[in-house]
Amino acid sequence: MLLQGIILGISLSFLVGPLMFAIVEAGIAQGFRAGVAVAAGIWASDFLYVLLAFFGVDAMEALVALPHFRMWAGLAGGLLLAGFGGAIIWKVRNPTQIPGSLKHDTWAETANHNTYLWWWARGFLLNTVNPGTVFFWLGIVTAVVVPSGWSRHEMLIFFGGMLTTLVFTDTLKAWAAKKLGQFLTPAHIRKIQRGL
Repeated sequence: MLLQGIILGISLSFLVGPLMFAIVEAGIAQGFRAGVAVAAGIWASDFLYVLLAFFGVDAMEALVALPHFRMWAGLAGGLLLAGFGGAIIWKVRNPTQIPGSLKHDTWAETANHNTYLWWWARGFLLNTVNPGTVFFWLGIVTAVVVPSGWSRHEMLIFFGGMLTTLVFTDTLKAWAAKKLGQFLTPAHIRKIQRGL
């Protein structure tokens, strides 16, 4: 259970998307603490999803037992992936400015006046309203937790392993962003964006 939680936590932490860029942007723009503040907002949101999963397992078991659930869940997941793919293709063809060194960027100058609470709220809201996050936790419950038939204690170990791994890896991202910020230019960031 613990190992499964750690592995899934690592898998989630290396997914490239708006959450990862939010941590990196904050780390580059305002330093390590701002990056961690964004990450902390994401962790708080994930914790809420874990609570919903923890106390909603019985409801999820009933949902999984519904006729054609797997077909509809697979269809929804396929549409979500297709949407992500289309967004990535559009982003590559129409790249937008993402802060690079950010020392003379208007976005950075505005961010200077914001507090760590603002960065935290940004991470929390980004994660909470992200459909990818919703489908991820829904998938974890329906594909891993429900079939395993774990007790409450076993679920705590599993989710605890996941969340602890996310805290560790997201903190590393914020630290790395701070270190890389002095070397990156807006042109570098645009190249990274196109590669995603």
